Amino acid sequence: MNKKVWLIVSGLSSVLLVLATTIPAFAYDVDDLLSKCEIAPAPEPAVMVYNYELSPETLMPGDVGVLTVTVKNMQEKPIETDIDIKTSEYHGPTTDIDTETRYTMDAYIKEAYIVEKQFKIYNKYISAGVIGPDKKVDLEFKIQAPGAEGIYMLKFVADIEDMNRKRSKGIRYFIPVQVSGTVNLIPQDVSQNEVRLEVINECLSEVNSVYVTALNVTGAEVQPEKVYVGRINAGESVIVVFTVINAELNAEACSAVFKASFKHGVNKHESNQVCVAIPYSAELLEEQPETAFAPIPVSHTSTSAPSSTPKSELSGFGAVLAFGGLLIAGLVYLSRRKR
Repeated sequence: MNKKVWLIVSGLSSVLLVLATTIPAFAYDVDDLLSKCEIAPAPEPAVMVYNYELSPETLMPGDVGVLTVTVKNMQEKPIETDIDIKTSEYHGPTTDIDTETRYTMDAYIKEAYIVEKQFKIYNKYISAGVIGPDKKVDLEFKIQAPGAEGIYMLKFVADIEDMNRKRSKGIRYFIPVQVSGTVNLIPQDVSQNEVRLEVINECLSEVNSVYVTALNVTGAEVQPEKVYVGRINAGESVIVVFTVINAELNAEACSAVFKASFKHGVNKHESNQVCVAIPYSAELLEEQPETAFAPIPVSHTSTSAPSSTPKSELSGFGAVLAFGGLLIAGLVYLSRRKR
């Protein structure tokens, strides 16, 4: 009897031992499988610079412009993962594990700003918003160029997070900006009747509201005082004509100063000032007598003289009388000699 009880107790102990070693092993296998499914990192949003635009296209020294940076979430759509694990009945109880994970791929722009020591940057973005998959957003920055010409590299920085506020891959992108150009005036044809000036846009972008004005005119009159040109495209020029009046009546040198005023974007500028010497007619002065350009003197006649006969007429009348007297004297002399 004792032997049978011992056998039963030994058998039950063996069964319990097998169950105790089998169930933890099965649980360990399931956890191991789940962990192996997560070996690949979780997908993250991929945000990058899609485009950028500067207005105006180039900046003159000291200009204020707007730099628009377009960023895009390059993930096309949300990502879903499905894990399905089934255990075989030969390894223990039948177990079915089915898990599904959805990644929205939304990107959160925590901060965005521009870095450039020589430029003045007026604004930055903090908590700029969320970009969904395959979506774009424009970030605009007001900037001011330095006073020296050159090519400057502006660094665009954006810190990106996923929707779980886990740091994602950020953006570090360099944008080249050229600072150069102006508007110049060059005299083309100058005469005593007109002045022709060429207005040249040396910028890489157009200029607007261009006026050419005549200043400090001496010795003559220039009309009109201001000429409206309007828009001049990059690298192009326009001829303006001013009419000169009364320069030929002046024996002294005539001159005028011209300048151009224009707008480049919202920025107002002035060109170099050009002093033009307007020639007077030197040949005309040589051909004319001295009295041609001299004031005519006013003759003063005495009111006490009764006769207004000119002096030249009186001297001719005396000569006639003298000739008549000599003629009569000669005739008298001949008549006496005949007697």
